[in-house]
Amino acid sequence: LLCSVPSAAPINVRGHNTSSTSILVTWDEVPANEQRGNIRYYTVLYKETEGGVEKSIQVDSPAVSVELTSLKRYAKYSIQVSAATVKGEGPASVPITVSTKQGSK
Repeated sequence: LLCSVPSAAPINVRGHNTSSTSILVTWDEVPANEQRGNIRYYTVLYKETEGGVEKSIQVDSPAVSVELTSLKRYAKYSIQVSAATVKGEGPASVPITVSTKQGSK
């Protein structure tokens, strides 16, 4: 089996606020038949939905969670996750929206 980039994104991406300035993002692995090689790391892309600048954080596999910190209070963030093999990154997941406002779902 030739190694290439993953043909699918990590699945079940979810996030919940752990404080008014942080969000814990978790996800499940790319389905085995879509991995196309060993997953080396994941990239979590996030940005404030109201005109924010996109930022990213790299998470070495096999970890499947990361806490985004120093976020803006009471803001909504769009979050996506992609996986990478030695050949490069696969597609990003469908964006989810999570708010840092306390007590929100």
